[in-house]
Formats: sequence, structure tokens, C-alpha cells
Amino acid sequence: MITPNKVVPLAKSALGLTRILLDEAPTSKSISELQERTSKHFESIDQFILTVDLLFVLGRIGVDFETGMISNVD
Repeated sequence: MITPNKVVPLAKSALGLTRILLDEAPTSKSISELQERTSKHFESIDQFILTVDLLFVLGRIGVDFETGMISNVD
């Protein structure tokens, strides 16, 4: 789930998990490295990808599609 509701608490929603990715990606990293470093916080790869997508849409992370590197956008 993207947002918390009666069943999904904030800490388990994609919105709540964004803080984990923002804390782990202060500098450029590959998406696979970021996934390996944060995998213990996510229930599945789908939840990880949804959270990365959410941060990208919100303009909080940038992606260099040629190198596959992501970084925080200030």
C-alpha cells in the first residue's frame, strides 16, 4: 500500500518507508546496491520498487538512466 489505512500502519506503507531510502541514499548508488542495503526493511521487491517510484514521482530522488545510479535531490 502507498498510504497507511486501518490495516496498513504508516511504518509498513510506501509513504512511511521512504525515510529508509532517503537515509540510505545520500550519495549516488546503484539501484541494486540500495536494494541490498535496505532489503531487511521491505516485505518484497515490489514494495521496494513502489517506494522508489514514489520518491521519484515526488522529486526526492533522481535517476541517471545511462549509469543506473540514483541520488537524493535537494
